[in-house]
Amino acid sequence: MASPALLVIAIVSIIPLLAAVVLSFTRYDIFSVPKFVGLENYRSLFADPVFWTAVGNTGTFAFSQVVVGMVVVVLVALLLNQNLRGGAAMRTIVYVPQAASYVVVALAWNLLLDPVSGPLSQVVTGLTGHSLAVLTSSSLAMPAIVVVSLWRNIGYFMVIVLAALQTVPRELLEAATVDGAGAVRRFFSVTVPNIAPALMFVAITWFLGSLQMFTQSYVMTQGGPVNATRTVVYVMYNEAFLSLNVGKASAIAVLLFGTVVVIAGVLRLIQRRSA
Repeated sequence: MASPALLVIAIVSIIPLLAAVVLSFTRYDIFSVPKFVGLENYRSLFADPVFWTAVGNTGTFAFSQVVVGMVVVVLVALLLNQNLRGGAAMRTIVYVPQAASYVVVALAWNLLLDPVSGPLSQVVTGLTGHSLAVLTSSSLAMPAIVVVSLWRNIGYFMVIVLAALQTVPRELLEAATVDGAGAVRRFFSVTVPNIAPALMFVAITWFLGSLQMFTQSYVMTQGGPVNATRTVVYVMYNEAFLSLNVGKASAIAVLLFGTVVVIAGVLRLIQRRSA
């Protein structure tokens, strides 16, 4: 009975993965027969400064998403967990960006941040006299993409944390209150231990997903300016579809896959030991 599902998994996951591993040791441009070159593609990558820039950008984006995002998600979830008037509407508003694809979100923010006609740029220009050239600044482009990605993703992870908060036994919170624990002490001593599995799930999922960031960079900045927003997946895309260097692109895919597997294993081990 599992055969149909296993067949689909093999076709869309396992076979392409094995093909990527094989092609990573070849020189292949789609039009000619693959030629075995050993570790040449990997050596070329490790000697490529653009690749290392992309690795740094990807790491910066992933850590920024998780570190800043986790704090924002927990604060928003705590706020929406209160019995506030209009709480359901507020939860809907926070979640709405998640319903849009990254392409739609990136295009919308491109319009907002356009240095000439963007509403935000016009407001800043009116207040300061200087145009808001965020996406063309090598120091501001990546932070802008981080903020846009946070805005889009917060709703999804907020729902997970909010659901975990609603499972915290009220008796424990009331007992801690009777014992004299303040709000901060109750949060760290009672709430956090109870929602720790959900927080770990959010952190792992968010971090591993962020390592594969591509759409925001492609749509908003095309990897620029000066490679400031070029990510590992962006380099892989360029090698595969623009340079037709499928062997090198496959090597990037294999390295990224190995990195994700190792990090996921380490985080999973940490989760088990802390449980």
